[in-house]
Amino acid sequence: MAPPEPPRQRGLQAVEQDKIARKGFPKIPPRFWLWVFSVLAVWAIIYWKYTQGQLESWRARIMARQRAVAAELGPRFTPLRDLIESWVVEASGAYPGDFVDPEAPKSDFRSRPGVYLRLFIDDARTVDSIRKASIDSLRDGFTSCLTRANNPDPYAGPACRFNHECPAGQHCNEVSHCSIAAQPYNLRVAYRATRVLSEEWVRDVREAGNDMRLRLLERDMDVAVHDDIPVAIDLIVRAQYFLLVLDEPAAPGVQVPEAGTQSEALQTVEHPTRVFAYDIKHHKPLLRMRDAVLADIGTPTTDPKTAAAVRRQANNCALALSVRKMLGDEGVQ
Repeated sequence: MAPPEPPRQRGLQAVEQDKIARKGFPKIPPRFWLWVFSVLAVWAIIYWKYTQGQLESWRARIMARQRAVAAELGPRFTPLRDLIESWVVEASGAYPGDFVDPEAPKSDFRSRPGVYLRLFIDDARTVDSIRKASIDSLRDGFTSCLTRANNPDPYAGPACRFNHECPAGQHCNEVSHCSIAAQPYNLRVAYRATRVLSEEWVRDVREAGNDMRLRLLERDMDVAVHDDIPVAIDLIVRAQYFLLVLDEPAAPGVQVPEAGTQSEALQTVEHPTRVFAYDIKHHKPLLRMRDAVLADIGTPTTDPKTAAAVRRQANNCALALSVRKMLGDEGVQ
């Protein structure tokens, strides 16, 4: 019997030899991969510790600046803020009845620099709720009809986001337009300007977990220190009176439309409203009044939003006229 023929070689001889050579490569032992992973793990830990050290150094620099700002501005702003907030919390409690200081009718406080805040009464119960709700507090027809300040049109100036975008002597107001500071000065702008003094801002810095977040907070610090705080502190310190308006819930059955914040919605309908004025210099109340007004303006427009805005401003102006009558203003019938 003839011996079997060897298997025939397929393809090129060089390719076949390369396959045989590859089969002879030594296998990489698992120990090698263990060492690779160990080196990578050590490198990752070292890099993490380095970046954490960098973040902590950055965080410490920001906090050092914040403490310096607080030490310089705190004595000027904090006592006045605390005084105003104590008045607001007290005003949200049981209403003790109307009151007019004997000197109030003769006082020209309505022509002087002041501070204004308007809130829904439930938002005035605590300091935290006051600070959160003040972000939505806007100047309205009440201040325009009550005070005697010659304020410019808040929308007349160019649109803005920051104070440094405005010409010298102007600031970015509560409706995001450049203008001179209107009187009375809205307390919400002061809260926004002094945000870096708040516990919430400090907590954000301490909890920031990456360089991008710290970079944003540092930029916020720069804007506050260079643009916002100088304007706000100057206006707050010059204020001679504090004007507070608290909107109470409407009576059952009154249909309150959805129009912005709860306070803004209530301003479109008849509802009880508390008005307070305080003498900041002498730490005493000037007047206290509770009234429910509804201006008779008919149907100014069929557009719901426009109609709500018109009714809100008319009701606010009617409320201001009621305060002026209480003060003995001869120009009010």
